[in-house]
Amino acid sequence: MMHNLHRTDERTAAQCTRQAGALASWPIHVSMGMLIGVLALVGLSLLLAACGAKPAGEILSPTPTGQSPAVLLLGTPAAVATQGAEATAAEAQAELTAQATPEAPAAPETTPVATEPPTQEYVVQPGDSLLALAEAWGVPMAAIQRANGMGDSTVVKVGETLVVPSPAGWEAASRFWVLHVVKSGETLGGIAKAYGLDMASLQSVNELANANAIVVGQELIVPLQGPASVAAPEPTAAPAPLPTSEPTATMAETGSADEGETQSEAALAVDVPAAAPAPAEVVPPPADVADWPHEVFRLINEIRAQYGLPAYTYNDVLAQAAQAHANECFDRGWCSHYGLDGSNIKDRVRRAGYQGTGWAECWAQQASPQAAVDMWMNETPPNDPHRKMMLHTWVTEIGIGITKAPYGCYFIADFGRP
Repeated sequence: MMHNLHRTDERTAAQCTRQAGALASWPIHVSMGMLIGVLALVGLSLLLAACGAKPAGEILSPTPTGQSPAVLLLGTPAAVATQGAEATAAEAQAELTAQATPEAPAAPETTPVATEPPTQEYVVQPGDSLLALAEAWGVPMAAIQRANGMGDSTVVKVGETLVVPSPAGWEAASRFWVLHVVKSGETLGGIAKAYGLDMASLQSVNELANANAIVVGQELIVPLQGPASVAAPEPTAAPAPLPTSEPTATMAETGSADEGETQSEAALAVDVPAAAPAPAEVVPPPADVADWPHEVFRLINEIRAQYGLPAYTYNDVLAQAAQAHANECFDRGWCSHYGLDGSNIKDRVRRAGYQGTGWAECWAQQASPQAAVDMWMNETPPNDPHRKMMLHTWVTEIGIGITKAPYGCYFIADFGRP
């Protein structure tokens, strides 16, 4: 038993010796491991410093859910080196992209373009005239004529749609400024004289560098400052003298003397109409306007007196012709200077039995005698055919016919010279 105990002690002593040897070599292994760890840390710090990466001890911001972490794994040199290399490559690529991408050019400054106001339109109403519209819109008549392509016409018609011109650019213009369309043979000096203007003002308003450079069809602005005075117009042809006796005829033989047949061939000095047929009975004006023909007559003579002109004489035959034409306008629902059968003023006054040597006619669709006369007078020379008839000195007689119209009445004024 003692023997066995001795052997056990030997084995125990041997184990202790081995363990002591192992313990003796442990500090060496620990020292070597620590040295390697320190060198690794130093190398890692140098590498991180060179790559601009965050040191291992810095707290990283949390990575949003669903995104890859900015650093794969701290403490693993390979991962840190890979992250640093990726960061360096990304920065280099970003710098190259920034250098290669040109800056977008600055947007050029734009000047806002003024837009024209919307076009305004106006429907001509009964009683309107070109001058009245010019007064209402604050523009000259020329502006309305030009905006609506009227040329030198001063007539506006009920129901017609007109463009309302802007007053811009017309501030210094009189409401009486009007357009004149140059006709063949006209000169600037002649046009100025017709309107009672000096040529220099006409040339200046129209900005003409050369007074002789006007052409047929050119529109000129005539700078009138008020209604032009009217000189009695000359008739286009001298009226034929009234015969004092029956006209004579020149005889010409066309057959042999033996046959005793002759044929007369008349060469008349004047145009003597054949005997006019008896005029048909004419329906008089409606009772509620029966006195309007003489009211129109009174108003016209009142205007003539203002111009120092003699009064017209009322002629019942002319009145019959005018009333017949007014009734026809009522029957067909519209009016003009021509009848349904193509007749004109000459045909109608002759048909009524008027034996004068000259004739003329004005008509209007207006609400009252005053409105009709105003329409006829509200014209600007030389485009003023109705106004001329109000102030004429060649014709001396007048007759008025009136009847109802879809609006107001039809007014017919027939003029004649005995």
